[in-house]
Amino acid sequence: MNWRRIASIVFAVLALAFLGLLVRSQWSELRQYQWHIEPAWALTALVVLEAAWLFELDTWRFILAGLGGPLPFRRAAEIWFLSNIIRYIPGNVWQFLGMAEMAAADGISRVSTLTSIVLHQAISTAAGVALAAAYFAAAGDSVWVERLRPVLWLVPLGLLLLQPRLLEAIMNRVLRFFNRPPVRVTLTWGQVWVLVLRYMLVWLMLGLAFSALVRSLFPVAWSDVPWLVVTWITAYTAGYLSMLTPSGLGVREGVMTLLLTQALPMSVAVVVAIVARLWMVAGELLGAGVVLLARALQRKEG
Repeated sequence: MNWRRIASIVFAVLALAFLGLLVRSQWSELRQYQWHIEPAWALTALVVLEAAWLFELDTWRFILAGLGGPLPFRRAAEIWFLSNIIRYIPGNVWQFLGMAEMAAADGISRVSTLTSIVLHQAISTAAGVALAAAYFAAAGDSVWVERLRPVLWLVPLGLLLLQPRLLEAIMNRVLRFFNRPPVRVTLTWGQVWVLVLRYMLVWLMLGLAFSALVRSLFPVAWSDVPWLVVTWITAYTAGYLSMLTPSGLGVREGVMTLLLTQALPMSVAVVVAIVARLWMVAGELLGAGVVLLARALQRKEG
């Protein structure tokens, strides 16, 4: 076991301890709070979550096809949802390696798949950060936003760095460091901007799904929805960029709790942050279950 995996396990344990302490600190308030769960909103949250993922995986599929690896939508869905199941293994790379191996079974080179994943993550994260920064710059009113507002307005301009040749140069420099052959980024400038818009739509869908989840637990006002959407985007990207724990465990919940306290009581915010993690896991298991069932039925018919 190398030091990176050991570090990942340590950070995962610390993250779980952090979540436990967070719940413990709010335990008395949690016991007194009168919970009224609304199943209709919870179901809406799950349906919109799955729809967002289907659109997101189709966007990744578009990137992969541009790199010479066309996949039928059904097969892409299998790879997407089944690889999600291993994303929580310490190391933060197993999901990507799993996707490369499954796509290889369809004759797609591992380099093409891994390149498509890197582009997917880079463009998706850039789109999410740009959306969050633009919202905070336009509507944020806290002290730290006032100080950072000029910088926040400049963040969306970072999308201009998603120029195909620049992306290719950066990726190939990294590949040379690991003694890997160079790759070609065949996307055009126009295609990159289409991808940016698609990923922005994915973020908005995910944010709305999260808002429905919150509404199932607490009676938030419609005016709070934009804040809930940007809370999801900010917390998710912070967890991803932390690269410390599997799927941002602990980091995402901490940022989410901090931001949610602007619209929810602290005790409710803690529960929502933890429930949101379980909601994501449930959605991933549901997606994996559906594709496995579809595969079994297809084999039975064959």
